Amino acid sequence: MARYNAALKQRGSLTVWLSEDFEKSWFAVSKEKQKRGHPFLYSDTSMDLMLTLRQIFKLGLRQLTGFFKSLFSLIGRTLPIPEFSRLSRRMSKSLSRLSLGALEKRTHIVIDSTGLKVFGEKEWLETKHGRQYQRKVWRKLHIGIEGEGLIVAREMTDHRTDDRACVFSLLDQEEAEYTEEALMDGGYDSYEVYHYLEDKEIRPLIRPPAHAVVSSETAPTLRDQTIDYIQKKGYWVWYNKNDFGRREKAENTFYLLKTIFGRKLLSRSWRNQNVETHLICYLLNKMTKLGMPQSVKMV
Repeated sequence: MARYNAALKQRGSLTVWLSEDFEKSWFAVSKEKQKRGHPFLYSDTSMDLMLTLRQIFKLGLRQLTGFFKSLFSLIGRTLPIPEFSRLSRRMSKSLSRLSLGALEKRTHIVIDSTGLKVFGEKEWLETKHGRQYQRKVWRKLHIGIEGEGLIVAREMTDHRTDDRACVFSLLDQEEAEYTEEALMDGGYDSYEVYHYLEDKEIRPLIRPPAHAVVSSETAPTLRDQTIDYIQKKGYWVWYNKNDFGRREKAENTFYLLKTIFGRKLLSRSWRNQNVETHLICYLLNKMTKLGMPQSVKMV
Protein backbone atom coordinates (compact mmCIF):
# COMPACT_ATOMS: atom_id res chain seq x y z
CA MET A 1 0.00 0.00 0.00
CA ALA A 2 2.85 2.40 0.77
CA ARG A 3 4.28 1.83 -2.71
CA TYR A 4 0.89 2.50 -4.32
CA ASN A 5 0.44 5.68 -2.27
CA ALA A 6 3.84 6.87 -3.47
CA ALA A 7 2.85 6.11 -7.06
CA LEU A 8 -0.36 8.16 -6.72
CA LYS A 9 1.62 11.10 -5.34
CA GLN A 10 4.06 10.85 -8.23
CA ARG A 11 1.18 10.95 -10.72
CA GLY A 12 0.13 14.32 -9.29
CA SER A 13 3.60 15.85 -9.28
CA LEU A 14 3.86 19.14 -11.21
CA THR A 15 7.62 18.84 -11.63
CA VAL A 16 8.76 19.27 -15.23
CA TRP A 17 12.35 18.09 -15.56
CA LEU A 18 14.32 19.36 -18.55
CA SER A 19 17.93 18.41 -19.15
CA GLU A 20 20.61 21.06 -19.43
CA ASP A 21 20.99 20.48 -23.16
CA PHE A 22 17.32 19.99 -24.04
CA GLU A 23 17.59 22.86 -26.56
CA LYS A 24 19.53 20.49 -28.83
CA SER A 25 16.53 18.18 -29.07
CA TRP A 26 14.01 21.01 -29.47
CA PHE A 27 14.71 21.44 -33.18
CA ALA A 28 14.48 18.80 -35.89
CA VAL A 29 17.65 17.12 -37.09
CA SER A 30 18.28 16.10 -40.68
CA LYS A 31 16.82 12.57 -40.34
CA GLU A 32 13.50 14.03 -39.13
CA LYS A 33 13.14 16.41 -42.05
CA GLN A 34 10.60 15.59 -44.73
CA LYS A 35 11.65 14.50 -48.21
CA ARG A 36 8.87 16.64 -49.68
CA GLY A 37 7.45 19.97 -48.64
CA HIS A 38 8.78 22.45 -46.13
CA PRO A 39 11.28 20.83 -43.70
CA PHE A 40 10.29 20.42 -40.06
CA LEU A 41 11.59 23.11 -37.73
CA TYR A 42 10.67 21.39 -34.45
CA SER A 43 11.60 17.83 -33.50
CA ASP A 44 9.18 15.00 -32.75
CA THR A 45 10.54 15.09 -29.20
CA SER A 46 9.40 18.68 -28.71
CA MET A 47 6.00 17.83 -30.20
CA ASP A 48 5.62 14.84 -27.87
CA LEU A 49 6.53 16.94 -24.83
CA MET A 50 4.08 19.72 -25.61
CA LEU A 51 1.20 17.41 -26.53
CA THR A 52 1.76 15.25 -23.45
CA LEU A 53 1.53 18.23 -21.10
CA ARG A 54 -1.50 19.43 -23.04
CA GLN A 55 -3.26 16.14 -22.33
CA ILE A 56 -2.32 16.07 -18.66
CA PHE A 57 -3.40 19.66 -17.97
CA LYS A 58 -6.32 19.59 -20.49
CA LEU A 59 -5.21 22.69 -22.39
CA GLY A 60 -6.32 24.02 -25.75
CA LEU A 61 -3.57 24.38 -28.33
CA ARG A 62 -3.47 28.17 -27.97
CA GLN A 63 -3.30 27.88 -24.18
CA LEU A 64 -0.54 25.30 -24.60
CA THR A 65 1.70 27.79 -26.41
CA GLY A 66 1.16 30.27 -23.58
CA PHE A 67 1.97 27.57 -21.02
CA PHE A 68 5.34 26.85 -22.64
CA LYS A 69 6.11 30.52 -23.07
CA SER A 70 5.70 31.04 -19.33
CA LEU A 71 7.61 27.81 -18.57
CA PHE A 72 10.62 28.88 -20.63
CA SER A 73 10.46 32.32 -19.05
CA LEU A 74 10.62 30.77 -15.56
CA ILE A 75 13.72 28.70 -16.37
CA GLY A 76 15.40 31.55 -18.24
CA ARG A 77 15.46 30.01 -21.72
CA THR A 78 14.71 31.77 -24.98
CA LEU A 79 13.34 29.35 -27.55
CA PRO A 80 10.73 29.70 -30.29
CA ILE A 81 7.46 27.93 -29.59
CA PRO A 82 5.43 26.25 -32.33
CA GLU A 83 2.16 27.98 -33.12
CA PHE A 84 -1.11 26.14 -32.48
CA SER A 85 -1.76 25.41 -36.17
CA ARG A 86 1.61 23.67 -36.50
CA LEU A 87 0.89 21.59 -33.41
CA SER A 88 -2.44 20.51 -34.88
CA ARG A 89 -0.83 19.44 -38.17
CA ARG A 90 2.04 17.58 -36.51
CA MET A 91 -0.05 15.66 -33.91
CA SER A 92 -0.83 12.67 -36.09
CA LYS A 93 2.72 11.97 -37.28
CA SER A 94 4.41 12.66 -33.98
CA LEU A 95 2.14 10.78 -31.55
CA SER A 96 1.62 7.75 -33.79
CA ARG A 97 5.29 6.84 -33.17
CA LEU A 98 4.64 6.15 -29.48
CA SER A 99 4.49 2.42 -28.81
CA LEU A 100 2.07 0.86 -26.35
CA GLY A 101 4.43 -2.07 -25.92
CA ALA A 102 4.13 -5.71 -26.90
CA LEU A 103 3.53 -8.97 -25.10
CA GLU A 104 6.73 -10.63 -23.91
CA LYS A 105 5.30 -13.62 -22.05
CA ARG A 106 2.23 -15.82 -22.23
CA THR A 107 -0.83 -14.14 -20.74
CA HIS A 108 -4.50 -13.38 -21.28
CA ILE A 109 -6.10 -10.42 -23.04
CA VAL A 110 -9.21 -8.53 -21.89
CA ILE A 111 -11.09 -6.72 -24.67
CA ASP A 112 -13.72 -4.03 -24.10
CA SER A 113 -14.83 -0.59 -25.31
CA THR A 114 -16.06 2.71 -23.91
CA GLY A 115 -17.43 5.97 -25.25
CA LEU A 116 -15.65 9.34 -25.28
CA LYS A 117 -17.45 12.59 -26.00
CA VAL A 118 -16.33 14.91 -28.79
CA PHE A 119 -16.77 18.64 -29.22
CA GLY A 120 -19.79 19.99 -31.05
CA GLU A 121 -20.77 16.95 -33.13
CA LYS A 122 -24.43 15.94 -33.31
CA GLU A 123 -26.59 13.89 -35.61
CA TRP A 124 -30.23 14.33 -36.64
CA LEU A 125 -32.44 11.34 -35.93
CA GLU A 126 -36.07 10.74 -36.83
CA THR A 127 -38.60 9.02 -34.59
CA LYS A 128 -41.18 6.57 -35.88
CA HIS A 129 -43.66 9.44 -35.80
CA GLY A 130 -41.55 11.53 -38.17
CA ARG A 131 -40.26 13.96 -35.57
CA GLN A 132 -36.63 14.93 -35.63
CA TYR A 133 -34.32 15.23 -32.65
CA GLN A 134 -30.62 15.66 -32.08
CA ARG A 135 -28.29 13.21 -30.37
CA LYS A 136 -24.69 13.85 -29.44
CA VAL A 137 -22.01 11.92 -31.29
CA TRP A 138 -19.18 10.17 -29.50
CA ARG A 139 -16.14 8.07 -30.31
CA LYS A 140 -15.68 4.48 -29.16
CA LEU A 141 -12.31 3.48 -27.78
CA HIS A 142 -11.64 -0.26 -28.07
CA ILE A 143 -8.72 -1.63 -26.07
CA GLY A 144 -6.94 -4.88 -25.29
CA ILE A 145 -5.42 -5.21 -21.80
CA GLU A 146 -2.82 -7.80 -20.81
CA GLY A 147 -2.57 -9.64 -17.51
CA GLU A 148 -0.75 -6.90 -15.60
CA GLY A 149 -3.21 -4.18 -16.62
CA LEU A 150 -1.28 -2.53 -19.46
CA ILE A 151 -3.02 -1.52 -22.67
CA VAL A 152 -1.35 -3.34 -25.55
CA ALA A 153 -3.87 -2.71 -28.34
CA ARG A 154 -6.15 0.20 -29.20
CA GLU A 155 -8.56 1.30 -31.89
CA MET A 156 -10.92 4.27 -32.22
CA THR A 157 -14.18 4.06 -34.16
CA ASP A 158 -17.41 6.01 -34.49
CA HIS A 159 -20.33 5.31 -32.17
CA ARG A 160 -22.13 3.11 -34.69
CA THR A 161 -19.37 0.49 -34.99
CA ASP A 162 -20.15 -2.94 -33.56
CA ASP A 163 -17.71 -4.00 -30.84
CA ARG A 164 -17.32 -7.45 -32.41
CA ALA A 165 -15.93 -5.94 -35.61
CA CYS A 166 -12.87 -4.66 -33.72
CA VAL A 167 -11.79 -7.93 -32.11
CA PHE A 168 -9.81 -8.98 -35.16
CA SER A 169 -7.82 -5.75 -35.53
CA LEU A 170 -7.09 -5.58 -31.79
CA LEU A 171 -5.71 -9.10 -31.67
CA ASP A 172 -3.76 -8.54 -34.89
CA GLN A 173 -1.81 -5.83 -33.02
CA GLU A 174 -0.62 -8.47 -30.57
CA GLU A 175 1.91 -11.25 -30.58
CA ALA A 176 -0.64 -14.03 -31.07
CA GLU A 177 1.69 -16.76 -29.82
CA TYR A 178 1.78 -15.07 -26.38
CA THR A 179 -2.01 -14.79 -26.03
CA GLU A 180 -3.53 -17.77 -24.24
CA GLU A 181 -7.05 -16.54 -23.46
CA ALA A 182 -9.33 -13.70 -24.56
CA LEU A 183 -11.92 -12.45 -22.05
CA MET A 184 -14.94 -10.45 -23.30
CA ASP A 185 -18.47 -9.63 -22.20
CA GLY A 186 -21.66 -10.78 -23.92
CA GLY A 187 -21.51 -7.99 -26.51
CA TYR A 188 -18.73 -9.90 -28.29
CA ASP A 189 -20.59 -13.20 -28.53
CA SER A 190 -20.63 -14.35 -32.17
CA TYR A 191 -19.59 -17.34 -34.24
CA GLU A 192 -17.12 -15.20 -36.20
CA VAL A 193 -15.28 -14.21 -33.02
CA TYR A 194 -15.15 -17.80 -31.78
CA HIS A 195 -13.87 -19.09 -35.12
CA TYR A 196 -11.22 -16.38 -35.31
CA LEU A 197 -9.96 -17.13 -31.79
CA GLU A 198 -9.87 -20.86 -32.50
CA ASP A 199 -7.81 -20.26 -35.65
CA LYS A 200 -5.37 -18.21 -33.55
CA GLU A 201 -5.31 -20.98 -30.90
CA ILE A 202 -6.63 -18.53 -28.31
CA ARG A 203 -9.11 -19.84 -25.75
CA PRO A 204 -12.31 -17.73 -25.84
CA LEU A 205 -13.90 -16.76 -22.51
CA ILE A 206 -17.05 -14.92 -23.53
CA ARG A 207 -20.23 -14.76 -21.49
CA PRO A 208 -23.10 -15.94 -23.72
CA PRO A 209 -26.45 -14.11 -23.51
CA ALA A 210 -29.16 -15.59 -21.27
CA HIS A 211 -31.24 -16.71 -24.28
CA ALA A 212 -28.34 -18.50 -26.02
CA VAL A 213 -28.99 -22.09 -27.11
CA VAL A 214 -26.74 -24.97 -28.17
CA SER A 215 -26.44 -25.09 -31.96
CA SER A 216 -25.38 -28.75 -32.26
CA GLU A 217 -25.76 -31.69 -29.90
CA THR A 218 -23.65 -34.06 -32.00
CA ALA A 219 -20.68 -31.78 -32.73
CA PRO A 220 -20.75 -29.04 -30.06
CA THR A 221 -18.51 -26.03 -30.59
CA LEU A 222 -16.63 -24.24 -27.82
CA ARG A 223 -19.53 -21.80 -27.59
CA ASP A 224 -21.96 -24.71 -27.28
CA GLN A 225 -19.86 -26.23 -24.51
CA THR A 226 -19.90 -22.93 -22.60
CA ILE A 227 -23.69 -22.58 -22.96
CA ASP A 228 -24.26 -26.19 -21.90
CA TYR A 229 -21.98 -25.86 -18.87
CA ILE A 230 -23.74 -22.69 -17.67
CA GLN A 231 -27.19 -24.21 -18.18
CA LYS A 232 -26.27 -27.28 -16.14
CA LYS A 233 -24.11 -25.81 -13.36
CA GLY A 234 -24.93 -22.09 -13.35
CA TYR A 235 -23.16 -18.92 -14.44
CA TRP A 236 -21.27 -18.31 -11.20
CA VAL A 237 -19.76 -21.79 -11.23
CA TRP A 238 -18.47 -21.09 -14.76
CA TYR A 239 -17.35 -17.60 -13.62
CA ASN A 240 -15.26 -18.93 -10.75
CA LYS A 241 -13.91 -21.92 -12.65
CA ASN A 242 -12.50 -19.68 -15.40
CA ASP A 243 -11.56 -16.75 -13.15
CA PHE A 244 -13.76 -14.52 -15.29
CA GLY A 245 -13.33 -11.72 -12.74
CA ARG A 246 -10.12 -10.86 -14.60
CA ARG A 247 -12.37 -9.08 -17.13
CA GLU A 248 -12.91 -6.35 -14.54
CA LYS A 249 -9.47 -5.01 -15.47
CA ALA A 250 -11.19 -3.33 -18.41
CA GLU A 251 -13.73 -1.56 -16.18
CA ASN A 252 -10.96 -0.42 -13.83
CA THR A 253 -8.88 0.84 -16.77
CA PHE A 254 -11.77 2.88 -18.20
CA TYR A 255 -12.49 4.32 -14.76
CA LEU A 256 -8.87 5.45 -14.39
CA LEU A 257 -8.74 6.76 -17.95
CA LYS A 258 -11.83 8.95 -17.55
CA THR A 259 -10.92 10.06 -14.03
CA ILE A 260 -7.43 11.20 -15.04
CA PHE A 261 -7.94 12.43 -18.60
CA GLY A 262 -11.65 13.22 -18.64
CA ARG A 263 -14.61 11.89 -20.60
CA LYS A 264 -14.17 14.22 -23.56
CA LEU A 265 -11.55 14.40 -26.31
CA LEU A 266 -9.79 17.74 -26.78
CA SER A 267 -9.18 17.46 -30.52
CA ARG A 268 -11.67 18.41 -33.23
CA SER A 269 -10.57 16.42 -36.30
CA TRP A 270 -10.91 12.64 -36.63
CA ARG A 271 -7.18 12.20 -37.32
CA ASN A 272 -6.16 14.10 -34.20
CA GLN A 273 -8.82 12.42 -32.07
CA ASN A 274 -7.42 9.06 -33.14
CA VAL A 275 -3.85 9.88 -32.05
CA GLU A 276 -5.18 11.56 -28.91
CA THR A 277 -6.70 8.26 -27.78
CA HIS A 278 -3.36 6.63 -28.57
CA LEU A 279 -1.55 9.17 -26.39
CA ILE A 280 -4.06 8.69 -23.56
CA CYS A 281 -3.45 4.92 -23.57
CA TYR A 282 0.32 5.48 -23.71
CA LEU A 283 0.26 7.85 -20.72
CA LEU A 284 -2.03 5.60 -18.72
CA ASN A 285 0.45 2.74 -19.22
CA LYS A 286 3.21 5.00 -17.90
CA MET A 287 1.15 5.72 -14.79
CA THR A 288 0.24 2.07 -14.33
CA LYS A 289 3.92 1.13 -14.36
CA LEU A 290 4.54 3.52 -11.46
CA GLY A 291 2.55 1.19 -9.24
CA MET A 292 -0.85 -0.41 -8.78
CA PRO A 293 -2.54 -1.84 -5.66
CA GLN A 294 -1.90 -5.51 -5.00
CA SER A 295 -4.96 -7.50 -3.89
CA VAL A 296 -4.55 -10.50 -1.61
CA LYS A 297 -7.35 -12.96 -0.94
CA MET A 298 -8.18 -13.23 2.77
CA VAL A 299 -8.48 -16.79 4.00
